[in-house]
Amino acid sequence: MKKLLRKLALLVLPFVLWPLIEAIVLPMNFFTFRIWETISVNSMRVMSGPFYPNMHMKMEEEGELAPHTKYAEKKLVEWYTDPYGYRNRDTKAEVLLIGDSNITGAKLSQEETLAEVLERQLGKEVYSFAPATINRFLGTKRFEESPPEVVIVSSIERRIPELQPVGATGIGSKVRDRTGSVINASPVLTWLAVTADRVSKLALYRRTLANIERKFGRKEYIAFQDEFFMEGEYANRDFSDEEIDYIADLLESYKQALSERGIAFVFMPIPNKENIYHQLLPSRKKPDFLPRLMAELQKRNIEVVNTQQVFEHLYHKEKKPLYPADDAHWNDIAVEAAASLLAQHLQGEQPEHRSDARHLVKKTD
Repeated sequence: MKKLLRKLALLVLPFVLWPLIEAIVLPMNFFTFRIWETISVNSMRVMSGPFYPNMHMKMEEEGELAPHTKYAEKKLVEWYTDPYGYRNRDTKAEVLLIGDSNITGAKLSQEETLAEVLERQLGKEVYSFAPATINRFLGTKRFEESPPEVVIVSSIERRIPELQPVGATGIGSKVRDRTGSVINASPVLTWLAVTADRVSKLALYRRTLANIERKFGRKEYIAFQDEFFMEGEYANRDFSDEEIDYIADLLESYKQALSERGIAFVFMPIPNKENIYHQLLPSRKKPDFLPRLMAELQKRNIEVVNTQQVFEHLYHKEKKPLYPADDAHWNDIAVEAAASLLAQHLQGEQPEHRSDARHLVKKTD
């Protein structure tokens, strides 16, 4: 029995030691293709942010839709995360951005992220609270003690129907904020949490599995005319009036929740790649979801920034790409345009007509 146990221990030992070697010995990005996967929190959901805190990394990245393939477009990017685990150089927040991976800046270098571009254009401290939800913001104590002047909620078009109602994860957000504060206050606890999370990622296993699936299994990308898409034709589906009204009700509740705290609210949708590049898809169908939603929000006096019109002008008239070929996130050209729209909106000068949009595009060149 003892010999059997020893043999079993020897058999299991490599599988136990290897994750520890990955987490303690090998470079953090040894098996990853983006900084996102490298420093994102995997299992330690008691940490305050979505990424490891106080990080500074540079890495040559590839797009999320076709990594490690002949279609991948490489780009050198730089990341900073703040003490709370969000992608910022500091923690000041006069203007706060809530959103998804586009707001975080997937495949963008730090200086190209919306927060930093808007900060330069607006002349105010802009904080990126992403990826996160309105409930995470409402459950974070530091924003109760020092609230921003305005909160901009942004979402890629395909995720707008999935926005959470106010209060959906209120208790969970508050608990995570408290546990995160305890971990952040101790360098030892922070190191233990990060190390444990890195062990849980099993990076070599996941990398190997992804390579096998990519080679022999289903393809994770949709491609038309050398451009890669997240959802393809499905992204440009029709929405009912009831669905539009439900989303408008949801965003109106965001405005009310922030108004009760004396904070202004602005909503900024980001068009899908399939929306702006709809002519590349087989059906060539142009979706009407965002125009209909924005019209409804304007009826309700909800502040909304219309990126659709300027993005269409940039791509169809100026022939400028707004998304990497191998990725569904926006690029630096789109970010510059969105930042200009936001800055003008917050300063009371948002353009409303097509001629104004052309003037804005020239400013972003």
